[in-house]
Amino acid sequence: MPIDEDNLSAAMTTLLPFQRQMVEELIREDGMCVMSAGMGWQKAVAVILRLHMERRRDASQEGVVLVLGCTDWQRSMLYRELHRMSHDLPGGHAVAPNGQTTETPDAPRQLIPTNAETEPDLLLPFDVTNEVSAAGRIDLYKSKPCLFVTTRILVVDMLNARIQGQHIAGMVIMNAHRVTDASGEAFAVRLFRMANKRGFIRAFSDQPTGFASGFNKIEKTMKALYVRKLFLWPRYQGAVKDSLEKHECELVEMWLHLSPPMSAIYDAISDLMDSCVKELRKSNKIDTSQLTLEHGLFKSFDDIVRRQLDSVWHTVSPKTKQLVQDLRTLRALAEYLLRFDSVTFLMYLENLRATEGVTSVWLFHDAAHTIFEQAKRRVYTLQSGCKGAAGKRKRSDTISSDGTAAGGAQLEVVLEEMPKWALVQEVLQEIQQERLRMQSDQLLDGDLLQASRQKAAAAKVLIVAQEARTCLQLRSCLGPAGPAALMQELFSAYLLHRLDNKSRAGLPGHRGGRGGRGRSGGRRGSGKEAHSGQSSDRLEAMRAAQFSSRGATPHEEQALLKQAKALAAQQETAHPSRGKGPRGRGKGPRGRGKGAASSRPAARNAPESPQPTHAAPKSTQPSEDAETDQGLLRDVEFYALDSRQESILWDVQPVFVVVYDPDVTFVRQLEIYQAERPEWRVRVYNLLYEDSQEADKFSAAVAREVRMFKDLIRQKEHMVLPDLAQDLAQVMVGPKALMHPDVEEALPGTTYNALTRRAGGRLSSRPLPRRLVIDVREFMSSLPSVLHQQGLHIVPVTLEVGDYILSPEMCVERKSISDLKGSFISGRLYHQAEAMSRNYKTPILLIEFERDKAFALHSVSDISADISQHSLISKLCLLTLHFPRLRIIWSRSLHATADIFRALKTNQEEPDPVSAAAVGVPLEGDGLPDGAAEAVINTTAVDVLRRLPGVTEANFRPLMNAASSLAGLADLPLQQLERIMGGAAAAKKLREWLDAVCPVMS
Repeated sequence: MPIDEDNLSAAMTTLLPFQRQMVEELIREDGMCVMSAGMGWQKAVAVILRLHMERRRDASQEGVVLVLGCTDWQRSMLYRELHRMSHDLPGGHAVAPNGQTTETPDAPRQLIPTNAETEPDLLLPFDVTNEVSAAGRIDLYKSKPCLFVTTRILVVDMLNARIQGQHIAGMVIMNAHRVTDASGEAFAVRLFRMANKRGFIRAFSDQPTGFASGFNKIEKTMKALYVRKLFLWPRYQGAVKDSLEKHECELVEMWLHLSPPMSAIYDAISDLMDSCVKELRKSNKIDTSQLTLEHGLFKSFDDIVRRQLDSVWHTVSPKTKQLVQDLRTLRALAEYLLRFDSVTFLMYLENLRATEGVTSVWLFHDAAHTIFEQAKRRVYTLQSGCKGAAGKRKRSDTISSDGTAAGGAQLEVVLEEMPKWALVQEVLQEIQQERLRMQSDQLLDGDLLQASRQKAAAAKVLIVAQEARTCLQLRSCLGPAGPAALMQELFSAYLLHRLDNKSRAGLPGHRGGRGGRGRSGGRRGSGKEAHSGQSSDRLEAMRAAQFSSRGATPHEEQALLKQAKALAAQQETAHPSRGKGPRGRGKGPRGRGKGAASSRPAARNAPESPQPTHAAPKSTQPSEDAETDQGLLRDVEFYALDSRQESILWDVQPVFVVVYDPDVTFVRQLEIYQAERPEWRVRVYNLLYEDSQEADKFSAAVAREVRMFKDLIRQKEHMVLPDLAQDLAQVMVGPKALMHPDVEEALPGTTYNALTRRAGGRLSSRPLPRRLVIDVREFMSSLPSVLHQQGLHIVPVTLEVGDYILSPEMCVERKSISDLKGSFISGRLYHQAEAMSRNYKTPILLIEFERDKAFALHSVSDISADISQHSLISKLCLLTLHFPRLRIIWSRSLHATADIFRALKTNQEEPDPVSAAAVGVPLEGDGLPDGAAEAVINTTAVDVLRRLPGVTEANFRPLMNAASSLAGLADLPLQQLERIMGGAAAAKKLREWLDAVCPVMS
C-alpha cells in the first residue's frame, strides 16, 4: 500500500517514539504485532486506519480496509482515538458517521453511532452489522475506505461474490491470540489471499499469555493468517524503556495490613488451596509441573487443569472433578475477601454454603470452619451475659437494643469496615489540600510554571477500582453519611433477607435446604437412598445441620431473627404504606433492590454479590460536615476497570490518580499517559494489602508476562514457516490433491496406490463431487472453514430444513453436545427431524464432539439400565423410534466431520442451492420464493418469532407474510391472529404475551 510521506509524518505526531517505530515496521512489511498489555494498541491501529483513509482521498486509489475480530469496546476505543487524532492533526476535524462534524477537544465517551448515511469524505470507519442489507453491503464495500465487519458476514459475502478479493486493500486482525486454523478470521484471510496476493495483512494482540496454550501456537497462528514476520514489543524492550522511563509518574505506594479476621480468613483459604493442589497431584492424569499455588491465582489455572482432563473427563473420579471445582471457588473467595465489604462477604459465604452441596471437599475441612467463623466476627458477635457489655462495640442506631435471645445470648453488631476505606479518605484529604495550595500559589504572570501549575490544580482526581460496585461504595463512604451509614444499611438489608427466607421456609410445601442440588445431592444413586429409612434420615440430618440455618446456632439464629423482626416493625411504623411484614413488596430497602437483600442465591462459580446503590448526591447544602465531605468529592471521578474504557485517562486528564485495585494493564496506561504529557507530573497513589493475594497476583502477572515474551523470542529464533506461494497453492488445489496432482483424490481411509487397480490409475471421467450447500447460520461455527480447507466448494444460503445439504437426497442436521441437550429440552429437534424425514430420503443427525474432550455422552457409571426422561441416551432412542429413517452419525471432531462428509458425498449428485433453499418454504402464487438469497429474510428476527408463545412450525410462515416485522406483529388484532394462526388458543397465547406489562425495577 503506497503511503504518502506527509500523511505519515502528520499521523505520527501523536505517537511516542516506540509506537512510531512499531507502526513503521508494520507499514514496511506485513506481520503480527504482539505487545504487552496497556501499551497503546489503539494508537497504532488508529494510525494505520487513518493513513489508508487519507490515501482514499486520491480518486485513483481503490480498495477497502476491513477490520476483523474487533470487540465492541475495542471498536469504541478506535472511534475515540480517531476522533482525538483528527483534532490533534493540523486543521483536522472528525466527521462522525452520521455526517456531523465534531469540534470539541474531548471525544465523547459513549459509543459513536455508525449505521447512518455518511458523507463521501468520511474519516471514521463504518460498522457493518446484520441490520445492513446485502445490497447495502455491496455499496459499502465499493464506497467506504474502512469497515468494521464480522467474520460471518464477510465470509458469506465473499463466497456469494458480493465483494471480490481484488477490491480489498488489506485486513487488520484484532485479538490475534484467538485465531486458529479453523476460526472465522483464518477463513476470511484464506479467501482474501486466494484472490489477492498483494493486499496487506496486519494482526495485533496485547495478550501475550494467550499464546501460552498448546504447542507452538504462535507459529500456527501466523500460518493461519499467512504472515511471515513477528514483531514483539515487551515492556522491557529498549525503545519502550527509553520512551516511558524518561518521564515517570510520582509513585506513592501505601501498604496496609489486613485486619486480624481478614488475615485469618486469607490464611485459611491458602491452606485449603494448597490442600486441593496436593490432592490433585496424586492423580496420574494431570501434568503436575504447572500445579502450583502461584498458578492458582489466575483464572487460566482452571483452563490448564480442565484442558488436561477434558479428553479423559469421563474416566476421572468424582473427587478429582470436585477438586477442580473447589479450586475455582476458593480462588474466587480469596478475590472477594479484598473486594467485598464484611456484610456482603458473609452473605456470599452463606449462599455458597447452601449451593455447594454435600459433595464439596473444602467445605468440610477444618480451615473452612475458620473462614465462616471469622466472617461472622467481622459483622456481629454473640455474647452471653448482661446487656451492658454492648457498650464495648459499635451498635446499630436504628436497631433496638433489646437483642437478647434464649439463654441470655445477646447479638452485638461489629460491622467491620474495609481497611482501605479510611486510607482512601486520608489520601483524598491530602490531595484536596495539595490542590488548594497549588491554586493559592502566586507566581509571575507569563511564567510557564505558573500556567502548568494552574492547569494541574484545575485537573480532576481519578479513583480506579476493579468493579462498578466498589466505585459506588467508595462514593458513598466519601459522602456526607460516611462508611458507618453504608454498613448499617447493608446489615439491615441482611437481617431482612434472613427474615424473608425464614418466612418462605415456613410456607406450606416449602422444601428445606434451599438452593441445594435437589434430592440427589450431586451424587449418583442418592435419589434412591433418600427413600430408604436410616440412610435418608442421615442425609436429611446432614442437610438440616449444614444448610437450613446457614451454619448458625439456634441461639444465634433466634437473636438474628429477633433483630430482624424489630427492624421490620420499625420500618413498618415509620413507613406504613410501603408494605406489610417482612415480605412486603413496597419501596423499602428490599423493595428497591438495594443492599444485600437484592442478591439472590448465588451460583457456585461466581455468585452475584449485592450491589448497593448508595451514591452521594451531586450537590449537598445542609451542614458543615456535608460541605467537608463534598469537598473530598470535588472534581473526583470514579473508573471501574471492568468497563474496559481504556481511554479514561485521556478523557478525564487527571493529575492525581488513586489506584484502589492494582492492575498491570492500567499501570502501563499510566506510564504512556505520563510520557505523552511530560509537563504534568502525575501523582499515583497505589494502595496495597501486605501479604495478600492482591500483591502476589500483581507481581505474578508481571513475571508471567516476562516469561511468556522470553518463550516467544525463543520460538521466533527457531520458527519454520512455509513459503507463502506454497500455502496458497495448497489451498487453491486442495490439500490432498496437491500430494498427487495426476491422480484423482483418494477416498478417506484409502491410499493413492489403491487407485492403480482402476485401469492402471487412469483418471476417472466423472469428477469427484465437491459442492456443499450450507445454512448461513452455520458460519458462526468453525466447520465451514474446515470444509473449505479440505477443498470442498461451499455455497451459503438460507435453509429452512437442515444445516448441510450433501446431495438432493441427503440432508444433515448438525448438533454439538450442548446444542443437542438444548434442542431436546425445547422440542426443536423433534420438528427438525420431522421436516428432514418429510423432505429428504436420507435424513441425518450428526452429533459432533470437541477434539480435546471425551468422545462419550456419559461415563459408564452414569448409564442406567432403564429408560429415563432425563437421560440423553433415552431421548435419542425415543427419537429413532419416532423417525426410523433418521440416521445418527457420531463425529470425533471438526476434521472428522469433514472426512465423513467427503465419504457420504461419494457417488452422489451435486445439490442444487436454489432447490435446497426452497425446501420447507410454502409456495406463493408467483412461483418459487427467492430463498437462495441470504438477504430475503432477517434470520435473527425469524428466530425470535419462532420462539414466541403460540408460534409453531406450521403457523410462523403465515405470520411472516401478514406482518412485515416484529413491530408489525404487535399491531395485529386478536381476530386476525386467530385467522392467521388457525386457532383461538394459539392466537390468545401470543396476544396475551404481546400485551403483557414489562416488569420494571424502580
